[in-house]
Amino acid sequence: MTVRYSRDRLDPLGGHDTAWAVLELVAEHQGLDAEPDARAAHLRRPDFDHGQLIQQAMRHNLLPALADFLNRHGLRKALPHRLRTPVLNQLRLSEHRGRLLTREAARVSDGLARAGVRAAWTKGVTLQTTLYDDTAVRSFNDIDLMIAPEDRERTRTALIDLGYTPDAVFDPETGQLKEMPRLDRRSYRMSPDHLPHFRLLTEDICVPHVSVDVANSLTWHGSAWQVPMRRVVERIAPVPVIGGVLPALSTPHAFLFLCLHVFREGWLQRTIVTKDLALSQFADILRQWRRSSPEVRRDVGAAVAEFGLAEPMAWVCAHTDALFGAGILEELGLTAQADPRWQASAQGAGGRRLTWHGDMRRRLREVTAPALTPLP
Repeated sequence: MTVRYSRDRLDPLGGHDTAWAVLELVAEHQGLDAEPDARAAHLRRPDFDHGQLIQQAMRHNLLPALADFLNRHGLRKALPHRLRTPVLNQLRLSEHRGRLLTREAARVSDGLARAGVRAAWTKGVTLQTTLYDDTAVRSFNDIDLMIAPEDRERTRTALIDLGYTPDAVFDPETGQLKEMPRLDRRSYRMSPDHLPHFRLLTEDICVPHVSVDVANSLTWHGSAWQVPMRRVVERIAPVPVIGGVLPALSTPHAFLFLCLHVFREGWLQRTIVTKDLALSQFADILRQWRRSSPEVRRDVGAAVAEFGLAEPMAWVCAHTDALFGAGILEELGLTAQADPRWQASAQGAGGRRLTWHGDMRRRLREVTAPALTPLP
């Protein structure tokens, strides 16, 4: 694949934040699709801020990807000596965690099948293979399931039968599970698009527990944008993973879910203030799009039109294009929906429309969540 870059793409911040420029390079290429471009030379500059690069890589779930990038392109010694081993160890830890969680996902799949539940795995446990070729660069900390709403109780029962504890959180101080805080349990009851996390203790010193996150909507409860889950479940298909296969969303639905999940986390005030977006999420969208056939892209466009998803998809795809120059917005025919006012919008409690200032690149670079103000 040939990738061309404009001057702005090579230096998106005009030389003011070379660490971020390198991080975007890591996020976009992962060292898998193309040789690194001129941004990689920043790593060897005597004034380069390696600590800032590592900090941002950690914030954006890209530390294993950075380690792989340095390894793959002979850049390990560009890191200061005392930083090399801790960074490179993250790749091995990611590989270990990925293999353990994939084995557990297969066990859970068997249990759900016995219970008659049709479920699909999403996000990291499948993307590690379908998008990142089992290189361990796609780090993930839990395993994510998608089910139909009518299967919530059967799924809960099946997971308990498999040894999982419902409504629990892991206490890193004691290494044990404890009851989920009452406020969190109330939040799940009020928003029945997810089940409270299920957790299972392991005997693994590096991965002391497994968390299963069960969703039954591609968006959220009460959202103006919905995708019929019956249609989603009907198209579940197996995908290869390390050591076997797992049921997953169809490729068009997987792309929709990646985008709609980013929209939920980046547009709703309640998630912005607690868990704002990461660069790695936009990298997933970019790679899914680049690896999608023309037929899959047409299917995505048809689904956007059929289910009335133009607004959320435009919000996400326009921000992805601005970061990576991907051209998704134009190919999906959503350019008209991506006006500046909409791209800077958010939603607060009670449907109140809010706005934030700056662009997505600056928002991702900032350590704090963006300030939200009412739309005039």
